Amino acid sequence: MSNIKKIVSELTEICDKLDIKVRFEKTSAKGGLCKVNDKYMIIIDRKATDEYKANVIASSLKKFNLDTLHLKPKIRDFIDNV
Repeated sequence: MSNIKKIVSELTEICDKLDIKVRFEKTSAKGGLCKVNDKYMIIIDRKATDEYKANVIASSLKKFNLDTLHLKPKIRDFIDNV
């Protein structure tokens, strides 16, 4: 698994812990965070690059309090620098 694929996977796991659904779908939209029926979800075009997916998820996670979660330093840095 490439480094960026691993980052996407780890960011998705963080979303799971925060009860944020991540969906990779065929869409003409670029993707991003939305709220439907009081549930947060991140929808990203499944054909997007892994780097783009990681950036969308990380920028979405910046809107949440992550202080209570244990994050690997590499992942925390990635989120902070998006």
